[in-house]
Amino acid sequence: MSENVARESGSIDPSAGNPFPTRASVRRAAQASTTGHARRSARAARSESAAPTVSRTTVASRWRSIRSMVIVALVVPGIFGTIALPAYAFETTPAATTAPVYDTGAQSLIVNDWAGESVARDSYSATTVEELSAAKAAAAAAAAQAAAAARAAQAKASSGSSGSMGSRGSGGYPYSTSDPELAAFLTGKSDTWIRPVAASISSPYGPRGLICNGAGCSNSFHDGIDFGTSCGTPVKAVSAGRVTFTGNAGSYGNRVVVDHGNGVASIYGHLSTGSFKVSVGDLIEAGTVVAGVGATGVVTACHLDLKIGINGSFTSPVPYLASRGLRL
Repeated sequence: MSENVARESGSIDPSAGNPFPTRASVRRAAQASTTGHARRSARAARSESAAPTVSRTTVASRWRSIRSMVIVALVVPGIFGTIALPAYAFETTPAATTAPVYDTGAQSLIVNDWAGESVARDSYSATTVEELSAAKAAAAAAAAQAAAAARAAQAKASSGSSGSMGSRGSGGYPYSTSDPELAAFLTGKSDTWIRPVAASISSPYGPRGLICNGAGCSNSFHDGIDFGTSCGTPVKAVSAGRVTFTGNAGSYGNRVVVDHGNGVASIYGHLSTGSFKVSVGDLIEAGTVVAGVGATGVVTACHLDLKIGINGSFTSPVPYLASRGLRL
């Protein structure tokens, strides 16, 4: 073994005469080998310790960068917020000399001078609930009195129109009970009956729904027949007779009543205002224009309402006129 070590270290010279190493040469070889191993171990230790040192330096540098950014993020907004504060935020007046905001315990509000619009009082003189109620009652009484006076005047006018020629039946129209002049006029004419307007029946005789407007409400039973046609269409008398009424009849609107003798009368309703062509007392022939179609009274549109009365009561016009030879 000593020989091998000696050879590896170069302490044995093969060309020498003595091939065996001496003690000195073996000692030098051992020292050289030990020194080489020591040097290699030192270099390996230095290499292993250098890598962790570099890594720890990098981590420390990163933390310093993060800490710097956090400090900037916290400090810069505070600096700008301080700069933006109003001037009174830096008021240096001592607190003892500053008057408290609520020193009296009550809030105050200062408003600029304002001039309100002048409001004129309305025409009502009542100012209390009692006065208002009394005024309303007085107005209602006056309206009722005016309506009663109007009804009385209308009844008087209708009564004056029929005169001694007849009476009024349950239908509210005048008809003759004794009129020798009319009887003589109807000689040879009472058998002629014609259609009042050239239009079809739009509402038959009999039950129907209520119709209401500003003039009032109709009955639930239609006691005539309606002919739907345009306003202004001439309305003709269905047969010869005497005119016993012209005027307004409330919910029936403007109407004309013609007495045909023997208690029979024809009534033409909802006529146009100002369209009357005949007057009370006139003796007229069948086909005489009495007025124009209108929309007065309780109506929904322009039409003629034809009624036939017998002894003061209404009857269905269709069968009655059919019995006289007129088919509607």
